[in-house]
Amino acid sequence: MEEISFELVGKVLEQDITSDLNILLLKKGTVLTETNILLLKKHNYKAVKVSEDGSFKTLYLRHLKQVEDLFTDFHTSREWFDKEEYIVRKVQRDVFYLEELYLFEDKSNLYRHSANVGLLAFFLGKLLRYSYKNKLLLWQMGLLHDIGKLKLKVDIVNKKVEELTVEEFQEYRQHPEFGWNLLKGMNGVNVMMLNAARHHHEHIDGSGFPKGINVKYLPVMVQIITVANKIDHVMSTNTNIFNLLNELMEEVRGNKLNPAIVVPFVKYLLRSQLGRKVLLNDGTKCEIVYIFEQEPSQPLLSIEDENSYLDLRKHHKLKIVSSV
Repeated sequence: MEEISFELVGKVLEQDITSDLNILLLKKGTVLTETNILLLKKHNYKAVKVSEDGSFKTLYLRHLKQVEDLFTDFHTSREWFDKEEYIVRKVQRDVFYLEELYLFEDKSNLYRHSANVGLLAFFLGKLLRYSYKNKLLLWQMGLLHDIGKLKLKVDIVNKKVEELTVEEFQEYRQHPEFGWNLLKGMNGVNVMMLNAARHHHEHIDGSGFPKGINVKYLPVMVQIITVANKIDHVMSTNTNIFNLLNELMEEVRGNKLNPAIVVPFVKYLLRSQLGRKVLLNDGTKCEIVYIFEQEPSQPLLSIEDENSYLDLRKHHKLKIVSSV
């Protein structure tokens, strides 16, 4: 038994909780939230039996089922966000490994994509040292950014964008406006959630859709959702970390994505690859030995079987394409 406190948030309840009138308040297996803790205090519980929150995989798969419920009745989003906050508390508290989101064989769909973008947006906020309140908002923005796809034909939603016909793509381009219209009538919806639904396909150079607006009119938090959206689309197709890094940096160089968001993420990922043996696009095998603070996407490499180093900052045509 553990004493009732907010330290229990994110842990799993190992007993049913009932009121004095024997009404079920919380079921065994509930992942405790702050609201649950307040409920326990209200009913004068002093201690309860709990277990640790388990693996990220367990929580993530449970979360995916709840995301599907949210999209079935998103008008209950305020209560839903409170109930599901345990998943971002896990990301807040523990080391976050990007690959964990893509280890499961389930085919990517709207629910999984929305869950992933929410978690990625929260993590990007963590890297950028946002307050917990703003990280929660980023999570909520990410979860609902594609809600407008509920108004599209199922065949269009299930296709990759590059597979759409011209007519289907024209309909697809409308989902940001559909999302805006779905969310604007809901109680408790933050204006940033509306902006994320409408503008997550915009680029900082003004080449995106549906409005073609540029960085001057795009809040940074919306730009974070755009980056999270890009990360999930790339990783859902190809889980090669270096492929992701190359695509992100190409978007930065093309003035599509904000480097102030992308570069810290690239730095984080590459630091996790220090010591990794890699293959360059010219066939050279190397080992990553140092990440430069100002240009993390161009690390220092040790060339295999040679007593020499390769500084990618001086060789921009070379890039890492995979692990060895």
